[in-house]
Amino acid sequence: PAMAAAPPLPPRRPRRSPPPAARPCKETFNVFYHESDADTATALAPPWMENPYVKVDTVAAEHLSRPAAGGGRPAGRVNRKTLRLGPLARAGFYLA
Repeated sequence: PAMAAAPPLPPRRPRRSPPPAARPCKETFNVFYHESDADTATALAPPWMENPYVKVDTVAAEHLSRPAAGGGRPAGRVNRKTLRLGPLARAGFYLA
């Protein structure tokens, strides 16, 4: 009996080394908040822009940390920053 031919293999992609998750990350980003009395946010409302959101602060990475072997806690120092919001006048808020 004749055997069916195996389907062709997909083209091989070039291998990238190291994978992105293995590299240290150093990012700077802005933190915003928007107050609301109800959970009504969608992908379009409120608009994703600085107004109606209020800028809290810019957070900059001060130290690089590398992923630990086996998926544990990162090696090295951890960046921490305490941010204060407010005064708040509504029932809740969204962070962006």
